Amino acid sequence: MERTNPQVDEGFLRRVGVVSLIITALGALLGIYYLGWRWGAGFAAAGVWSVLNFKALEHLVRLAIRPEGHQKGAIALALVIKLPVLYGLGILMAWKGGFPAGALLAGFAVPLVVLVLKTVGQIVAPRVALPERGADDADHLPRALDRAQVLAPEITRP
Repeated sequence: MERTNPQVDEGFLRRVGVVSLIITALGALLGIYYLGWRWGAGFAAAGVWSVLNFKALEHLVRLAIRPEGHQKGAIALALVIKLPVLYGLGILMAWKGGFPAGALLAGFAVPLVVLVLKTVGQIVAPRVALPERGADDADHLPRALDRAQVLAPEITRP
């Protein structure tokens, strides 16, 4: 079986953040409608906090692995801002916010779930993608079945 090594392009982490914010907004609206305003507000607050934390971590990693070398001053400043301010707000939200614990846990998990699903999608999608279909492509279905067997080898062709 051929192993693929999907590359993460520059926009991958940006797309994870955008999709996380969209899911956070939709989840908050559904939470408000079905579980009450506290649940929806807690989910929204935790989701936005988690996206900000994700972006801060991304910024720290980019500062640390720059091709021209890491900048200790910029990393220290980012840590001074990230740790007390961002985590202080997170602790305050969880401790004094009055939000249900389930809403906070679900909101905190949104970027992680999006990141995992997008990564799995990049690995799996090329393996099951249908081949381009040309005018004289008579064996289109058998080739698609061959690619599907990568994911489910127990499927046998007749």
